[in-house]
Amino acid sequence: MQSIEPVLADGADAVTAVLDAGLAPALGAERAARWRVERAGYRPTVHTLGHGEGILAAALTSGRPATAATKIVDLWTSPDAPDDAADRLVARVIAAAVERGDAAVKWELPEGAAVPASALAHGFVPLRAPWGAVGTEGTRGLVHWLVPLTHDEPGYYGQTTLFTCGAVAGLIASERYGSHGFAGETVPDRDLEIEFWRRASNYPACEPLGLAVTVQEHIGPSGAVEVALDHPGPVLLEDFTGFDYDFRAELQRESRKRAADLGILVADSRVAMTEVASRVAAGEQALLLIDEAPMHADPGPHWIVAHAAAGPYVVVEDPWVNTATGETWVDTHDLPIHVDDLERLVAWGPEGYRGVIFLSPR
Repeated sequence: MQSIEPVLADGADAVTAVLDAGLAPALGAERAARWRVERAGYRPTVHTLGHGEGILAAALTSGRPATAATKIVDLWTSPDAPDDAADRLVARVIAAAVERGDAAVKWELPEGAAVPASALAHGFVPLRAPWGAVGTEGTRGLVHWLVPLTHDEPGYYGQTTLFTCGAVAGLIASERYGSHGFAGETVPDRDLEIEFWRRASNYPACEPLGLAVTVQEHIGPSGAVEVALDHPGPVLLEDFTGFDYDFRAELQRESRKRAADLGILVADSRVAMTEVASRVAAGEQALLLIDEAPMHADPGPHWIVAHAAAGPYVVVEDPWVNTATGETWVDTHDLPIHVDDLERLVAWGPEGYRGVIFLSPR
């Protein structure tokens, strides 16, 4: 058989065109529905061998903006495809990720699906199963690191509300210090998530000082907490006025006093993301207050956990899974981000202030 080179097509329209050109019937209704999930804005790309009704193999990939990972959503091969079709497509996906500057390629598998031989051949390894992941727990995940990023893989938990990202981030980071955390038990884990949020909350957001205090109280003497916040007054209150502003500002002043009582260092200087990367690479963790706009084209304050780093990449846990765009916990667990993207992400409000909470062993 004459060799056919893989073809890459970017964008949601390209994916639809390939499905309509003959791939959808070959996939079957249920599988084709996964391909038709609206991923516009999340780098949907289709890699094919053959064309039209002569497609022999196809791989669908996606990737969250402002991050350094590509995910294989699905890979299909025809019974008539050459034996090396899957390997060639996976190699092309990896090559495209390298060209883009990614640090990892992930592979999402439905529950019960066997690990493809082509995944094993290209060095993909299983990701740690999550404690909880808002309806996507049954999905399995694999990863192939493109850069040396050896690290201890943390556990993952997806926030179950729109407002508990800070609590979940703090609890994920606390695992390293032997503190009581998530255990993969639905009701107790969610009770812990809500209870931690209630203690850390500025209603509804968790601001840096209140979150730092709650994390320090949770991990106790096994770890030390430090805050870098380059804003002198109350934060995350841009949408409040009058009483709604005043009582939240009062809570933040109380959190600052409590931080001093606990010996939490609070620095008012703006920390560079290269410093965050360096400290995390040396063994610390950092809770980062980000603006979600670069990732989702929709502004909103959000907390993530930086837990590993090497070179220009920082690896994070993001508690938010955007299931509407086809994301699962595979996207948001052990997620690499380039420091240049972090410089854009870690800033909030009209002034672009920066909130970072460092955790280190005592």
